[in-house]
Amino acid sequence: MLKAKQEGQAALEGARGESASLRNLANAARVFEGNPALMNLRLMQSLSAAQNAGNTLVLGMPGGFLPLKNGKPNAPPDPPAEN
Repeated sequence: MLKAKQEGQAALEGARGESASLRNLANAARVFEGNPALMNLRLMQSLSAAQNAGNTLVLGMPGGFLPLKNGKPNAPPDPPAEN
């Protein structure tokens, strides 16, 4: 019975943490909505942190993505030569 009580308490704490996390995300969304420049600053922080840690950061963007090599855009492939 004690084990079941401990497991229930752990589940409750997990649910509280998840709820707090979702509230924080909702608050951040409202702040970004009212201050679009903050989203750009946050993006720059993420890019800088990924670069400093030697990680690869993949961003989803409308219309596809731009592959990067060494932090610079790769040149698009040359079109096939016509005969």
